[in-house]
Amino acid sequence: MSLLRAVSLILLVMISACSMVDEKKVSDSSKGHWTLEFTWLKNDKPVMIQSFEYASRGECFNAMYTMQQDAKKVRHESGAGLCYKAFAEGQERTANDVLARYR
Repeated sequence: MSLLRAVSLILLVMISACSMVDEKKVSDSSKGHWTLEFTWLKNDKPVMIQSFEYASRGECFNAMYTMQQDAKKVRHESGAGLCYKAFAEGQERTANDVLARYR
């Protein structure tokens, strides 16, 4: 039952993060940064939502992972995050928009 609760919570955070994006934010986000929206949870209830900006997708995911690990260190706390970048129509992906760089 605990696994089902965790999966449901992650889906809820992802859906709520998608619903919070407005058009003004989309036009501002197309300037090249990745946004991390991280939700701090205590006893499986949202306590605080923070937003951070990163230059690359990899930096965003690394920061999210670190925050999740830090949140687990405190009793009854956890965290979930969502990294996203709103691409403008016709905007092409760059090397900063991939997780792994191939040599």
